[in-house]
Amino acid sequence: SNSAQVLRSHQVVARAMFSLPDWPPWALYTFLGLASFTSVVAGIQMFRDRDKSDGDVADSKPVGEKAPAFRSFQREYLTVYAIIMMADWFQGTNMYTLYSSYGVNISALFLSGFLSGAFWAGFVGVWIDKYGRRLSCIVYLVLEIIINICEHYNNFTILWISRFLGGITTCILFTGFESWMVSEHRKRGFPEAWVADTFGKASFINGISAIIAGILAQVCADHLGEIGPFQAAIALTALALVFVIFWPENYGGGDNEDEGTRVAAWNLLKSDRKAVLLGLVNALFEGSMYSFVFMWVPTMLSVLNGGKLPTGLVFASMMTCISLGGVLFSPSMLLSLAPAEYIGVGCFVVGAVALLVPVFSVEIVAVLGAFLVFETCVGIFQPCGGVLRSKVIPDKLQGSVMNMFRIPLNSLVVIGTLLTDYYPARFVFGIIVVWMLVGAMLQVMVIKALSAGEKKEKTK
Repeated sequence: SNSAQVLRSHQVVARAMFSLPDWPPWALYTFLGLASFTSVVAGIQMFRDRDKSDGDVADSKPVGEKAPAFRSFQREYLTVYAIIMMADWFQGTNMYTLYSSYGVNISALFLSGFLSGAFWAGFVGVWIDKYGRRLSCIVYLVLEIIINICEHYNNFTILWISRFLGGITTCILFTGFESWMVSEHRKRGFPEAWVADTFGKASFINGISAIIAGILAQVCADHLGEIGPFQAAIALTALALVFVIFWPENYGGGDNEDEGTRVAAWNLLKSDRKAVLLGLVNALFEGSMYSFVFMWVPTMLSVLNGGKLPTGLVFASMMTCISLGGVLFSPSMLLSLAPAEYIGVGCFVVGAVALLVPVFSVEIVAVLGAFLVFETCVGIFQPCGGVLRSKVIPDKLQGSVMNMFRIPLNSLVVIGTLLTDYYPARFVFGIIVVWMLVGAMLQVMVIKALSAGEKKEKTK
């Protein structure tokens, strides 16, 4: 009967929706092992945080009468940060495979996004400082909703528009929200040392958001197709918009003209060697990271040699490593052993060694292990770079200066992406290793510049 057929069809759909995913054991065990290890390290970190009460670590720990207000402010920022990063990761997990399913020129679309970011970086930074960090965050969220709607159309022109707008939103994502947080932190009178706590938690939360996004993106893709994760990103972005609307506004710059803010930023770079070195260091690390982001999926597909690649699950494993890095950076872990600037050198050196592996090996265990080590370095370097930027770049010029260095950053990614069209992956990984080693040398110069600056302050 018709009713029996309907019942059987519903049962088939239910079994498809609620049955365990058919994920390769190596990918599942890698994720579960990393998640367990990261949980253990996070537990150790919390235990050590409670026990530490001396020296610089105590200064970095939010305690005292201002601590409750600081925790409330931190939750206000990190709630939005978790949502926007999860929405961003939802897109990142399946963008390559979505464009592959459309049969469009993937390299051209990625290049368009990075070139757009390089072009708009100088303008966006000035606008963030002049017109308000909260307003820039709202613009980001509205544009992201438009971008994710565009991704639904298998039309190169519409997809190109989405990548063009994506260049603008990337500039805002990695400067607007951080500038708002650092400025608001200082405006509310919280100790400067406490900013490291927020950066460390943000890196950990970024990894957790990405893990959840990776797993849920895989589920969305399994049931809704490659566009599923982008539909989830729209909902999350709209949710973040509800929170950001109620943030207080803060500004930088201090000049009525865009040109005045831009000139002030250039004057800082001409007069402060630390700011230039730090900007170049961030450009080299993030340029290497984004080039890696473009390359890891095709590299894994090549290594598997026709085997199944559950991109969402492997992505979740990599993001677990970013969370691990955020935990390791905390005041009671690596920061208790060395200051942030020294930790940065370690990130470059270890990251360079990790990316040497795919230059010489095509074994799945070696390549995946190297990628996981590199992502752990990313998780450590993100809060490390944030702490150093807050030390060196004045609050009123945060957005302008940070965005200026997105020009060399995006240029590096364009070079890395173009190279993949003409050279094998192992050659491109070799180029990225060179960038990382140059970054390590510049980071050593940052240490010397900071030390010289401290000596100059003491002699005043």
